[in-house]
Amino acid sequence: MRKFLVCLFALVICSLSWGQELVLPSDFRQHSLTQFNASLLNPTYALDWNNPNSLSVWTRWQWQTIDGDPTSIFANYTHQLNEASVASAGFLQHNTGIFLYTGGNLTFAQTFQLDEGIHLMAGLNTFAFQQTVADEQYIQGDGIDPAALEDFEGFKVQFSPGLRLLVNRFSAGLAFENAIGFNVSGNNGESMENFQSVLGTLSNDFPVIISDGLGDSYVRPVLYVKSIPNGDTQFGLNGLFSTSKFWIQGGYNSFYGVSGGLGVTVSNTFSIGGLMEFGTDTLLSEVDPTIEIIASYHFGKTKLKEKEILPEEPETLLPEKEVEEEEPNRLEEEIEQQRIEQEQRELEARRLLEHEKDSLAEVQRIREQLELQRKKDSIERLQNQKVEVRPNERYEEVENEEGLEPGFYLIANVYGTKKYFDNFMKTLREKGLEPKSFYRSFNKYNYVYLERYNTMDEARKARDSKFFGKYADKTWIFRVKGN
Repeated sequence: MRKFLVCLFALVICSLSWGQELVLPSDFRQHSLTQFNASLLNPTYALDWNNPNSLSVWTRWQWQTIDGDPTSIFANYTHQLNEASVASAGFLQHNTGIFLYTGGNLTFAQTFQLDEGIHLMAGLNTFAFQQTVADEQYIQGDGIDPAALEDFEGFKVQFSPGLRLLVNRFSAGLAFENAIGFNVSGNNGESMENFQSVLGTLSNDFPVIISDGLGDSYVRPVLYVKSIPNGDTQFGLNGLFSTSKFWIQGGYNSFYGVSGGLGVTVSNTFSIGGLMEFGTDTLLSEVDPTIEIIASYHFGKTKLKEKEILPEEPETLLPEKEVEEEEPNRLEEEIEQQRIEQEQRELEARRLLEHEKDSLAEVQRIREQLELQRKKDSIERLQNQKVEVRPNERYEEVENEEGLEPGFYLIANVYGTKKYFDNFMKTLREKGLEPKSFYRSFNKYNYVYLERYNTMDEARKARDSKFFGKYADKTWIFRVKGN
C-alpha cells in the first residue's frame, strides 16, 4: 500500500509540474561554486580551490526571495593536513521542495604525483543527514499531503567519491554525488538510489599578470556535464576571474539559465560575494531570479611538524604565523644605514693598515672581523624582514637549513625520486637556464631553485614575471631566515 502511495505522489508531482511549474531536480545545485566551498562539487577541489585553511559559508535561494523556499546552506571548514592532503568538516541543509536534508559533511582529499607535472587527486565526501518533510505550506501549494510523506523520513548516510587528473594547470574531474548510500532509519525500508548523479568537469587556470597589488591573478574556465536522477542531463560553462582583492564570475547551465556574480576580499583574510541566476527557458520565464551569497574567512597558516611525507611533489609549507610586511621605505633606510656603517668600518680598517704595516696578523684579524660583521649584518637584515602571505600564495619558511645561505629561494620543483630530479635538471639546462638545488634531510627531497634573492619583493617579482620570461611554469618561494 505504501509503495502505491509513493507512485501516486510521483504522478501527482509530475502532473502538477507539467501543468503549472517546472520540477526542481534533487541535486545540491552547486554548479556555480568556482572557488570557495567547491569541495561540494568534487571533493578533490578541497586541495586547491577551497583555499585552506579557511571557513566558508554558501547559501542559495532558488527562484525565490531571501525568505522563500527551497534553499541550500553549506558551511565548511577546510584544513591542510600536510603538503599533499587536506580534510574538511561542514554542515549542510538542502531543501528539494518536498524533503529537507539536514546533517554534516566530512571530506578527505589526497594528491599523488604520477610524473613530472602530472598529479592524480582523489577525494571522498561523506554525508550523514536527517530527511524530513519540507515546509508544509510550500508542499500543500502543490497539492501534496505532507502526512503521507512522513513514512519516508529517516536518517541516511551517503558517500560521494571524486577523482581529478591535473596536468600542469589543466584538470579533468569525475565525481559521483550519490555513489553509495544507505538508510540508517526510516524511509519505509526502501533502499537509496546509487550512482544516479555523475559530474564530469574540465578546467584550466590561466595566470594573469596585472600588478603586485593583486597577487596571483588567474582566469579559470570550467566546462561540466551532470546527470540527474529522473531528470535531463545538465551541461554548462563557468568562468572565473580571480585576484587577491576581488573576483568576477559568470556562467550558463542548461537547466537553471545564466548567472553572474562578484565579490571582494578585505585585508587578505575575509571574502564576501554574491551571485544572481536568471532562467532562460520558457518554463522559467516567470520565476524569480536565484540568489546566492558566499563568505569565507582565511585563517593564518600553521607550520607543519617535521615528519616523513610520502608524495613525490609536496604542496607548499606555510610559515608558523602571519606577520605584517615591513614598509619598503623603512627597509631601504635600514639597508642604507648599514651600508654607511660598513663603509665607516672599512675606512677605519684602512687607517689601521697604514699605521700597522708591520702587524700582518692584526690586519688579518681585522679583515676576518669585518667579514664576520658583514655576514652578521646581512643575516640580521634578512631575519628582520617580515612577510605577509597572500591568498593562494605558495610559500614555505624555515628558521635555518644546513648548508644554505639565508634568503628567498625561487623553487621550480621538488622531487623525492632521483630519476625525475636528474631529468628535470637536464631539461632546465637544455632551455639555457642554470638551475641549482639543495637536499633537505628531514623529508628526503631535492629542491630545485632558479635563483636566491635577498628580499621577498625581489622573489615575488621574479615569480610573477615567470623568472623574467625565462621559465613559463609555476614557481613558489622558500625562505631560510638564518641562525
